Amino acid sequence: MQINEIPLGASIEIEVKCNGRTMTFRSETVNIDNFTVLINPIKVNDKTIGFDDSCKINLLYIFEGKVFIWSDIEMTLIKLNGVIYHKIVVTGEGKPYNRRSSFRMYIGEDMSLYMNTPTGSTAITVLVKDISETGVAFITKEDLGIDRTFRLKLKDHNRIINLSGIIIRKEYLEHLDSFLYGCRFNESNATLGYYIAKKQIDLLKKNTSNYPSTRNLQGRTRHMIRSHSTVRKYKG
Repeated sequence: MQINEIPLGASIEIEVKCNGRTMTFRSETVNIDNFTVLINPIKVNDKTIGFDDSCKINLLYIFEGKVFIWSDIEMTLIKLNGVIYHKIVVTGEGKPYNRRSSFRMYIGEDMSLYMNTPTGSTAITVLVKDISETGVAFITKEDLGIDRTFRLKLKDHNRIINLSGIIIRKEYLEHLDSFLYGCRFNESNATLGYYIAKKQIDLLKKNTSNYPSTRNLQGRTRHMIRSHSTVRKYKG
């Protein structure tokens, strides 16, 4: 796929691999000229962020259910007519990419899962393995049926994100004497997308108390995340 086949205003994903972690951020195309793409700036908590040179950055675009990837892109912050953008330079065409259409974020935390029974709602504790905007995987010793519906409450500090879904896959894990369930959410939830993006940044900030100030805009850095798991925020 050629980069100029992506329409203006299209939703794209920026996949960042840094310090052994993979993160995905969403944005929209603003302008495409040959192999140069302008996208709306990637922000977390209303702060524009940039990535360090040690990070590998890929651009992903989903077209007709297929994922296309432009690998090892160059990405810098620019200011044009007083507006901040991320400028992307790609090489070659986008290649088909065998990846789930939604980024799955590793969680590894115990959470409460609620199900309806003949005697009313019941709660069980499950280990949430990973989560995306479209589904969740969890592990429990409970033997649950395929097509079983449930409600999951994600805790984000003092906020609760209520999600409902259905079990679509089931696998017995002999070494854990437990079951791994793959589930699909019944509806989209914008708050969940924000939670996943924020969780990725929180992982990078873990065990870090001080963050360096960002360099001037004219610096030709490829940005966003420093070595040693620090996050740089651009202040325009």
